[in-house]
Amino acid sequence: MQLNHRLAPLHLLPPPVFTPWTGSLVDSHRGTISRKHGEDIALPLPLFWYDPPWYQITMEQADNLAVAVGELDILVTAMHSDLSGPQTESMFHAGRMVEPEDSDNSPTHRRYRRIVPYRSERYGLTVTDFDAADVVDLRLMMARDVSGRFAYSPAQIQRWEAAPATSPIAGGGWVPAATFPPDVASMQHLKSKIDQIRRLSESAAVFVSMGPYRMGDELPKLLAAEPDGLILRLDEIQLEGLELAAITRRARQMMNAEKCSEMPLWVVPGAITPDDAVKLVALGASAVAIDDWCNNLVMQTRDSQTTSMAATKLDAAHKYDPRWGDFVKDHLGELTDRFLGLFESLQSVSENERLGSFSGTWAKVLGVEGLR
Repeated sequence: MQLNHRLAPLHLLPPPVFTPWTGSLVDSHRGTISRKHGEDIALPLPLFWYDPPWYQITMEQADNLAVAVGELDILVTAMHSDLSGPQTESMFHAGRMVEPEDSDNSPTHRRYRRIVPYRSERYGLTVTDFDAADVVDLRLMMARDVSGRFAYSPAQIQRWEAAPATSPIAGGGWVPAATFPPDVASMQHLKSKIDQIRRLSESAAVFVSMGPYRMGDELPKLLAAEPDGLILRLDEIQLEGLELAAITRRARQMMNAEKCSEMPLWVVPGAITPDDAVKLVALGASAVAIDDWCNNLVMQTRDSQTTSMAATKLDAAHKYDPRWGDFVKDHLGELTDRFLGLFESLQSVSENERLGSFSGTWAKVLGVEGLR
């Protein structure tokens, strides 16, 4: 288990002495996403994989890996073009039939919860991506690639556009990212865009993602557009633990001030431990991205190209190789179990007594209990 806790000076407090203890809670982690229009969406586990580098592995590997992570009730970001080609179907998107243990029962259809990334330039996005989506993430923040450019690599574009290796788009060079969605002329037009996405994906909650740089000015304007949720990207900059905690706390306080206390706030924090993730929830986050944990699965898959599992292809019946599930559980099981145990423990402590710090600076900045 990871031991480098970024929020180590912040402590999850137990109930006060002599507090009646009733034991573990049942299904306390099962929450919902309330939508402005339409039914609520179940959120079994407040963890999500925000920005998987699918292009680094084959489509078959990516599809198997997405399914294996989805089996743990983690929301996964993926377009059809990330996981399948024009002539193939993704098992992650189509779901799969699960045979019951009891032969008297009928097989059940297992679907996987997913996030659709609606980037400003919409590379690789198709109309079918909106079908049965759980969350559509309208990404207003222009993200940097690993090179530092506001652009996408040839490998990414080749995957999204299904271009043959012999005919790379843009001559094999970097393709610039758009500065703002062309169909959104200004912040004042954002609400109409959100409404349009709601019509395109009637099943999904529409979230808007943003960075922390101009939060005081931009966050109230985004909330005025009435999205179903907000995603705060804190993964592209090197933040000290106190900065990460303070920005999360401030975002939730600003949402409360704008009368959006019930709106989900999802945080993409970069490298964290399960303890850090639960502390972010206690600070006001509704769900936390675990890209640091999941991206490691991609790297290990990429580095294991010669193994039989890494070379596994899906057949027409979408049969799932259980070795992928074992692979993911071996790497994520201890982390998600630790998160879930700590998360459930929060329910036994009132919200204003969940966090404390022996550091006067941390206690003052975050407005939590000072311990002594």
